[in-house]
Amino acid sequence: MFRRALPVFVLAFVANSARAADPLDCIPPSAQVVIVSDSPKKLVEAITGLEAFQTAQKLSQYRTVYDSATAKRAFQLLATFEKKLGAKWPDLLGQLAGDGVALGLQFADDPAPVILVLRGKDEAQVKKALDLVASVIEDELARGGSKEKLKWSDITGHPATKIGDAHLARVGATVLLSNNETVLKASVALAAAPPPAGEANIHKARRDAFKLLPKDPLAWLWLDLASVKKSKASKDFFDATRQDFLQTLVVGGTIDCVKRADFLAVGVYKEPTGHRIAVRMPAGRGEFPPEYQLHVPPKGETGSLPLLEPPGTLYSHSLYLDVGFLWKNRAKLLNDEIRGQFEKAEKDVSKILPGNAKVGELLEMWGPHHRIVVANHDTPPYKKVPGQRLPAFGYVVAGGDPKFAKSIEPALRSAAIIASLQFDLKISEHKHDGVSIVAYRFPENKELADDPDGLRFNFEPCFAIVEDQLVVATTVELCKKLITALKGTEKHPASSAVIRGKFSASGAADALAAIPEPFITDAILTRGIGLDDARKEVAALVAWVRSLGTFRGELAITAKEYKLDLVWAIK
Repeated sequence: MFRRALPVFVLAFVANSARAADPLDCIPPSAQVVIVSDSPKKLVEAITGLEAFQTAQKLSQYRTVYDSATAKRAFQLLATFEKKLGAKWPDLLGQLAGDGVALGLQFADDPAPVILVLRGKDEAQVKKALDLVASVIEDELARGGSKEKLKWSDITGHPATKIGDAHLARVGATVLLSNNETVLKASVALAAAPPPAGEANIHKARRDAFKLLPKDPLAWLWLDLASVKKSKASKDFFDATRQDFLQTLVVGGTIDCVKRADFLAVGVYKEPTGHRIAVRMPAGRGEFPPEYQLHVPPKGETGSLPLLEPPGTLYSHSLYLDVGFLWKNRAKLLNDEIRGQFEKAEKDVSKILPGNAKVGELLEMWGPHHRIVVANHDTPPYKKVPGQRLPAFGYVVAGGDPKFAKSIEPALRSAAIIASLQFDLKISEHKHDGVSIVAYRFPENKELADDPDGLRFNFEPCFAIVEDQLVVATTVELCKKLITALKGTEKHPASSAVIRGKFSASGAADALAAIPEPFITDAILTRGIGLDDARKEVAALVAWVRSLGTFRGELAITAKEYKLDLVWAIK
């Protein structure tokens, strides 16, 4: 039912022009952001056709949305449009916006000028729809006690009116809507002008975006970075970023690409297995300053290693980050204050390490390939139940030096001894697939003043050395799974992408099923239903979450291009 109501607001202002031209022809060149759907009907059907979307409408948790006065009014309006225009909404959307929708925005003082352009295929139907919109608005005003009527004028011979703060005009089968009268007049002039010829017929936003984006997006966005970066605020931001160690470490590569790119393009796509969002910028690693070698490997070397996905995985992450490069080049990459803090900490920690081990030397041997896993528990690590249950976390790094594995183990044992003295941890050792696991447990028969809710009973910190790789986990169970998973990924190809991540809806459903009580309580209190019905509602919610499949992201920075892809693969 809600699916039918979705396009009602689109139908309020849908249109086309008498000539089959690009709706971008009507967007003034001053627009710094452009959003386009060349086929709105396909876009809406891609959303409403999803089984997950249809199933969500049946969930009891969202019934209040459908039963709200706003939703009921939307259904009534949609029914009115369908009846008086003589077609159901999917066909209406094709008639009234079949040649595309475009929105342009220019950054300026509040309010920023915005222009919406809608092109349909039937001028008579567009005019009829617009007249119906005007009638509905006047009826709503009358219901509110107002006697005001819409006053129609014209802009260079084309009908126009004002609705509140919005200015609206129609040029043939093209409807234009803006919050700025000057912008609207400029767009009307563009809509009424003959279509440009040759290369000039292609709007700059489309020309730029389609150079980089995959073909046939359902919708796409173009952002004029070159004009945005002229502002003092943008310049101050980039200057500050170069001096901020944390930003350089986490998103330095991305920020540098934004700084050098003239535009950013985003496309939304429907694929056989789901949907994709592609983000592209015409700037890459070829012009990176030295400090951003942290984020990308030397030419010809591996970007990120295969994701680790043991049973029960909620989220898996793989990235390239050369910590050793940072430490070796700290004199060039860090300012005096931050470098001094790091070097002092390195000396203080090195004093308590066994033998002649130094933290700096360990950092230089630390490999650039990191993998992180968040997973559900098969069995809780303790009999005692913590006040807040957390999933297990794991970290795997491949050493960048053959001596890494032999050097890191005694350092970790030494650090663990200090922690065990403070928290009374008990050491234990396990074997799994021929690999030794060193673990530490909290005593269950002692209270800890700093942890009254027992949060510590989520953790059984442990580590293992698998050939040249260090495995650290919050539970022995996950550590064993990671050891097995490492052996299972040996034949999987690495990737040129510097960051990869994958979220599992199935894992999220398992986590939700393990702690249903808050959702059951909420259902009972908010909807006044019985315990059995509340449990059924939560079970239906868990099943719906499980059906959502996986969400993954991948960032590749080539010599000349920044490429980020976000993919929803539906189960």
